Amino acid sequence: MAFVDNKTIETSKEIVAIKSVYLILCILFGIIGNLVVIIAIHKYKKLQTVTNYFVLNLAITDLLFAACGIPTIIITTIAKKWLLGSFVCDLVGFLNSLFCTTSIWTLVMISINRFLNVAKANDIKILYTKKRTNIIIISVWVFSALISFPPLIGWSRFKSGSNFCTVDGKKSKEYSYFLGVIAYVLPMVFLTTLYLCIFIMLHKHEKTKLKSNINSIEYSEQSENVSMFEQAPDSSVPQQARNETLNDKNVTVYFSKYKTKETTTVDSKSPLIQNNFLEAEKKKEKRQMVAIAIHLKQVRVTKMLMILVLSFFFCWTPFFVGALYHVYHKKINGFQVTTFGIMCACLNCILNPFIYSIMNRSFRKCVVEMWKNLISS
Repeated sequence: MAFVDNKTIETSKEIVAIKSVYLILCILFGIIGNLVVIIAIHKYKKLQTVTNYFVLNLAITDLLFAACGIPTIIITTIAKKWLLGSFVCDLVGFLNSLFCTTSIWTLVMISINRFLNVAKANDIKILYTKKRTNIIIISVWVFSALISFPPLIGWSRFKSGSNFCTVDGKKSKEYSYFLGVIAYVLPMVFLTTLYLCIFIMLHKHEKTKLKSNINSIEYSEQSENVSMFEQAPDSSVPQQARNETLNDKNVTVYFSKYKTKETTTVDSKSPLIQNNFLEAEKKKEKRQMVAIAIHLKQVRVTKMLMILVLSFFFCWTPFFVGALYHVYHKKINGFQVTTFGIMCACLNCILNPFIYSIMNRSFRKCVVEMWKNLISS
């Protein structure tokens, strides 16, 4: 897919200056922001989670785009034409396509990880070991390279335009469609479906926990006696009991691993029985608090990652829409469509670090600590 307009664009010096300053800021904030993300994840073990390994990969692609892709756009913007030759054009075109495809498919891998985190929470540590996560990340890079490579061997081509080198949509419409589906449409379908499923499951989990708590309270208020059946017959004092509210009535206790007909009756006012029930109640409350904390963390992380996805599509959609428009139209207004799409794409590499800092409490604390250490040293 491409924005190709190899004619010199007549723009005022003021517009060129504004575009150049904007692109320089994208380079500075893109490099600094993503470097902070990379250093923080590398330095602090508590940030070295599976999700953050994918975030690290995203930061690397954004850093490389800011360092390698945007500078050529500044040169072309100032010169109003491509000055760097065909070899650099092919290299930059390939790298831009590689970085874009790697970013979007990294987001897909993150969404699959989040989905399994919610759907298969007990198995997630087995499914996502550090080695497997690294293999997935490497596979994304290899896949993206294979998708971006065809123009170098004759299926379409990279062509210099008024802003930077990218795929010539007129050379091969088939490859433009192929790239558009692989790098935009298919990931969008995956991401929309997966995050919709994630939020539905989280909502169901929340309702189930709320209903369970209400039922537990109601049952506790109505209960008159309770059975305990965790101990073997030779044990004199039970260690575990159901979490029910004691009253002045007698409590039936079963002294076997499974419920049997053999029972003994003890006074519910017995200190041992009361202590067992109080201890069990505390354990229950602790489990509930842990479950709530895990649920809230899942929601926060999912929301942050969803905003990353929305940010990507917000920044890259104008580029892909303009590319599709170019495939069907011989003439395209270079400044109004091409420049807008490219400027939005450049913005994406600086937004992600700000999203991490605003929405990830652990990451924010680590960054603050890093800056304090840097200032004090």
